[in-house]
Amino acid sequence: MVAKQAPTAQEAANENGNPDQDALGLTALAEGVLARDFRPRVASVRRLAEAVLAMQREKTELKKAPRKAAKSTTKAASGKSAKKSGKKKRKLAKIPGQNKK
Repeated sequence: MVAKQAPTAQEAANENGNPDQDALGLTALAEGVLARDFRPRVASVRRLAEAVLAMQREKTELKKAPRKAAKSTTKAASGKSAKKSGKKKRKLAKIPGQNKK
């Protein structure tokens, strides 16, 4: 029979119910905090907050990207410079009873 080896420090901590929060993935860490399996350390909370902020930045960049591309293609297609395209050309309103000259 093979003798059982002594547990390492990390395994001993996991046996006591304290998981290594640095080794957990973001989703596992978030689920553990929400389920109150363990109390999060400051570093773990900071890691989760940075992940959330990074996701929000990516979403806003994705929303802005198609709009910029659409504007650049319409300006290039119309052949107008950027300075002149600031105002739209509109026809004046017709005044009833006035003849054209």
